[in-house]
Amino acid sequence: MNATNQGAKGYQETLLVDTLDRVRRNPEGRKAVHIRLSKLLPTNRTPVRIKIVTRMFRVLESGRQAQIFNLSNDDLVLIINGGAQRDVNNIVLRVRKLFEGDPVTLDDADGNDQFIAWYDLALDAAVAIHAAQQLRQEAQVAPPKTQAAPLPPITPAMLDDVQKKLAFANVAPFVRDQVALRINPQTKEASIEFYEFFLSVGDLQRMIAPTINLFGDRSLFQDLSRTMDIRMLETMQRHPQARGMPCISLNLNLETILTTAFGTFIQHLEKGQKVIVEVTAADLLTNINMYIDVRNVMASMGHAILIDGLTTTTIEMLDVAAMKPNYVKIVWAPELLDVANPAGNANTSAMIAEIGADKVILSRCDSAAALSWGLKTGICVFQGHFLDAFNKTRKRPAPPAGVRPPAGATK
Repeated sequence: MNATNQGAKGYQETLLVDTLDRVRRNPEGRKAVHIRLSKLLPTNRTPVRIKIVTRMFRVLESGRQAQIFNLSNDDLVLIINGGAQRDVNNIVLRVRKLFEGDPVTLDDADGNDQFIAWYDLALDAAVAIHAAQQLRQEAQVAPPKTQAAPLPPITPAMLDDVQKKLAFANVAPFVRDQVALRINPQTKEASIEFYEFFLSVGDLQRMIAPTINLFGDRSLFQDLSRTMDIRMLETMQRHPQARGMPCISLNLNLETILTTAFGTFIQHLEKGQKVIVEVTAADLLTNINMYIDVRNVMASMGHAILIDGLTTTTIEMLDVAAMKPNYVKIVWAPELLDVANPAGNANTSAMIAEIGADKVILSRCDSAAALSWGLKTGICVFQGHFLDAFNKTRKRPAPPAGVRPPAGATK
């Protein structure tokens, strides 16, 4: 059946079925790739991001390497020739990076990829056609799309109102935590290095500013984040999950560490309890002198400083070793596994060695591959959804007795 009305429901899906049926007659070297953008969280599945992903693949279409189908549910399907697979793989890595942290980008409980499906049409043409037929049926019965109007960006007047609400809000229900585990490279046994505590901005927004885009103005959100820091410090003084923890970490602005609120928080720590303050590389770059002051203050109190959110690019921009942090977090990215570019891996390993592998935490680990790569480069501390699943069997709130103190912190 050939579709002639491009406005008809399920037109792209019908075109996909017809194209797969034709390719089945000469399938050698042809593959289909299904990118399930429809499964993204609503915050990630925006029209702008869908367009960005589509544009990433358009370069292949112009070179006749791929045919692209924009499905009614926002999914993309590509039919590619054999020579395009490397290019598609590279673009897929960039797409995964764009949506990093979205649950659909993680493998399911059986280790299956929830986000990307590949079909070798020389072997799986019938399976691919059946999947396309199901997509067509779903598109034909789906109700018309309705797009919600975008939230207005925060303004100075809105910020003032939000700050007042935040000052009196109970933020305790919005405190989340995530474990960082130290893995013994020989035995693969794990011990808790620390628990990171942070405010869920999404939940907080739904409570105090459901009609405003808090991220619409970067400088205004930065102002708001300082108030969030203060509320977080007040909450953590009595947070039950933090009690009994030998070591906890908090994400804070540099300025916050020099406030009386932070001093009060330190006074409420249990005897022997250590604190790691996580500061972003961007904050450090704009406040280098303040960072040095904060690092010295933390060291004098026997606590630790961590530079968060590093990538290979930011490591090259910043002399991390010279900053003398107790810890750094390098964000896991699948391209670190690119075996086609061993020199890149060598460079990354050299960067880690220069910083000191004992100080490095590999964050946002979402797979066994991330853990394996980190251990091979000398990293022993990891954080991310893959480690969260590993840690579910452990009892809370008290960790094992032998948890190490922050690397470099005095006792």
